Amino acid sequence: MSSAVLYLAIVAVWAVVLVPMWLRRDTEATGFTRLLHKRSDEPLVEEEAEEPVEAQEPEEIPEPRPHRPSSRATVIARRRRRTTGLTTLVLTAAAVVASGFAPWWVTAPPVLLLAGHLALLRVAVGMDTARRQAAAQARAHARARAREALHTAENAVVIELPTPEEVFDQYAADRRAVGE
Repeated sequence: MSSAVLYLAIVAVWAVVLVPMWLRRDTEATGFTRLLHKRSDEPLVEEEAEEPVEAQEPEEIPEPRPHRPSSRATVIARRRRRTTGLTTLVLTAAAVVASGFAPWWVTAPPVLLLAGHLALLRVAVGMDTARRQAAAQARAHARARAREALHTAENAVVIELPTPEEVFDQYAADRRAVGE
């Protein structure tokens, strides 16, 4: 009976964690995903079929899209989904143990996963705070430099530059291009 619960736990982890990760690939548009989501700017296949096979040019391989960093909202939503999924897994394991279908140690892996995830979230919060403080310091330094530059500009001395006697004018009537 305990092996059935183990298989059930494996399927639950697969359904809760791996399937959503596979379905929500953020920026990949390669392989199977490209086949599912054809672009509308690609040429139609019917037009190419009219040409003889010898005259067809080899297809160009499209360049891979550059990886764009995830926005803050995307990262927070991903963290929230992962926390919700792991909490659901812990509650499901506790319910299975409470109903008597599995021994107590079945709850250990989900609890360890949730504890590790919460520890990583704690580190991520510290990193986010440090990043925000660094950005605030950079903005404060930029404002201080701008104020200093403004103060320096107020004390600047204007120097008169000498003007030449004759100013070059390329459109003057007495100037002609070579060969005219």
